[in-house]
Amino acid sequence: MKKGLIVILIVILIIGGIFTFAWIWFDGLKDDSAFTKVKMDEVLEAYPKFNKEVDNFSALRNQLYEYKDGLYLETFRDNADAWNNFMNDYKNEIMKVENEAEILKKNCELEYGDVNVRSKCTRFKADYEAAQNYYISDVNMYNEMVKDYEKYNAENGNKFKVINRASYGKYDDYIDYDEDGKFFGKEVD
Repeated sequence: MKKGLIVILIVILIIGGIFTFAWIWFDGLKDDSAFTKVKMDEVLEAYPKFNKEVDNFSALRNQLYEYKDGLYLETFRDNADAWNNFMNDYKNEIMKVENEAEILKKNCELEYGDVNVRSKCTRFKADYEAAQNYYISDVNMYNEMVKDYEKYNAENGNKFKVINRASYGKYDDYIDYDEDGKFFGKEVD
C-alpha cells in the first residue's frame, strides 16, 4: 500500500508540475502578447507623424534643387541671408524627421506578425535611411558651393556677405539603417 501511495503522490506531483508549468507559460504568453500589442499600436500611431515630416523634408529638398538650378556665384552673393535661413530651416526639418523616428527606431527592432505593422516598419527604415543620406548628400553639395563662393568672395576683397556652411544633422556620414548593404540616398561617387 505504501508503494501505491508513493506512486500516486509522484503522479500527482508530476501532473501538478505540468499544470503549473502550463499556467506560467500561458500567463507569460498572454503578457508577451499584450506587450507586443502595445508596441504595434505605438508603431501605427507614430508612423503617420514620421511620414508627414519625411514629406515636409522632401518638399524642402525639392525647393533646394529648384533654387540651385538657377544659382550662380552672383545670385548666391545677392541672396546670402536667404540661403543661410533656408539651410537652417532644412537642418531643422531633418531634425524633426529624427525626432519623429525615435519611437519607430525602438519599436521596429522587433519582427511583427501583423502585415500592416511590419510594412510600416519596413517603409520607415527605408525612408529614414533615404532622408538622412539625402540630407548628407545635399549638405556636401551645398558646402562645395559655399567653398566656391568663399573663394569668389576672397578674390573680391571679402566685400560680400558671408554664407554659412550647412551643418550636419544627427549623422555626418552615410548610413545603412536597414542593414541591406546599400546606402539608399547616398550620392553616387
